[in-house]
Amino acid sequence: MTEPAFDDKRFEAALQTVLAGEKHDYPAYIGGLKVASGTSFLCSSPVDSAIIFGTFQEPEPGTMKEACEAADRAFPAWSAAASEVRAQIVNAVADAVNARRYELAAEVLIASGLPRRAALAETDRLVAVLRQAAQDALQVPGKAMGVWAVIATYSSPLASPMGYAGAAIAAGNTVVLRADKHCPTPVFAVYQLFVAAGLPDGVLNVIMDRNDRSAEDLASDPLTAGIVASGTGKIMEDLMFLQVDEDVGFINEIKGMNPAIVAKPLDVKKAATDVLMSAFTTAGQGLYACSKVIVLAEDEQAFTKALVEQVKDFTVDDPADATTVMGPLISPEAGAAFIKINEDRRGAQLYGGKKVVREFTANGVYYSPAIMTGLSDDDDLMYMDSGLPVLAVKVVADAKDALAELDDTECGLSAGLFTRDASITDRFKKALANTDLQLYVNCSSMTLPVAAKALVENFRR
Repeated sequence: MTEPAFDDKRFEAALQTVLAGEKHDYPAYIGGLKVASGTSFLCSSPVDSAIIFGTFQEPEPGTMKEACEAADRAFPAWSAAASEVRAQIVNAVADAVNARRYELAAEVLIASGLPRRAALAETDRLVAVLRQAAQDALQVPGKAMGVWAVIATYSSPLASPMGYAGAAIAAGNTVVLRADKHCPTPVFAVYQLFVAAGLPDGVLNVIMDRNDRSAEDLASDPLTAGIVASGTGKIMEDLMFLQVDEDVGFINEIKGMNPAIVAKPLDVKKAATDVLMSAFTTAGQGLYACSKVIVLAEDEQAFTKALVEQVKDFTVDDPADATTVMGPLISPEAGAAFIKINEDRRGAQLYGGKKVVREFTANGVYYSPAIMTGLSDDDDLMYMDSGLPVLAVKVVADAKDALAELDDTECGLSAGLFTRDASITDRFKKALANTDLQLYVNCSSMTLPVAAKALVENFRR
């Protein structure tokens, strides 16, 4: 029997199981060993700060070096293993993730604040990535490269970090994974599934650091053969400008503005809904969250009216509630940044930027998403991503100007278009044909897959 896309009862049961579960002490895992340090700290949920995941270890200086050395020691045997062995292990993990899809989705929701369907999508996407990696391990030519650093943030709390790790492992590499400090538990849960599947010690090493210093240590380690950077925030910006050897592989899945163009839309209300879903489903923090919409002057009035009308029905609440569209921001620091953005631009607000006070939001960072218009071209929000639930509206004269506006925008991973005009669609696709952007037309960016580059071919020479 085919499993339903979403079973509310099974999700509710899984959520209660996770909430009632015993809180753990989480060590770092290096070379198959549990590694503690002299400093531990508690990690809490953005959904409700009273929900404590457990105790984590703050790595001591040199921890990343030790992890890279452990991965390097494991590399010769793992890269020499039969591709069938690697595929079997990765497939076994995919089976285990699929069997626990609701429990892992509940882990993602509690750890990151993603609404329930978006959380389940993270789990299902990981299954798809792992299955493809297992298949490609048997077919894709090339040699493994060595130790890969996987550095991912809360933008994709499960599918990206474990998907990239799984693809690298299937290709014959070993991995040091830096788990995000805000939502590490889904990664640690799947690490245990790799261990249970028989992955040899040292092939996958997992460390979490609340001070972020480990990311640069890991990326710049001389044993690192490749780097995956997936997410948003300063840590990703620093990786973009890190000086590394030119032979080191680099996979860029760094969030940008993911702009969308609205030009003669077929259905202005649907376009507004899709833009809102693209911008705010993940509280502006997801890899494909749209933070800029470029609108033709002739469509401005109808489109902005539709935006404001529909965003009022955009429920911001506890992400475990079935009616919630947007959950909390990831941290109090993100909340403070969001407040400042809104305070500095009060005259530009079409909607939002207010604290959300409901029955279950008192212990989380919940705000109504902000829509802004009339910002000057030199305002940061017009060309740089904030990683927050802020949508900037830019009005242009015509389609030519709309496409030109993309050149002045930190696009990141994607670009969208809402139009009924086939000629505009053709121009849009041609203009971006030679980029790495994922394109979407007349739909939400939520349809785009995270971990899009988690392919065995990208981890082999």
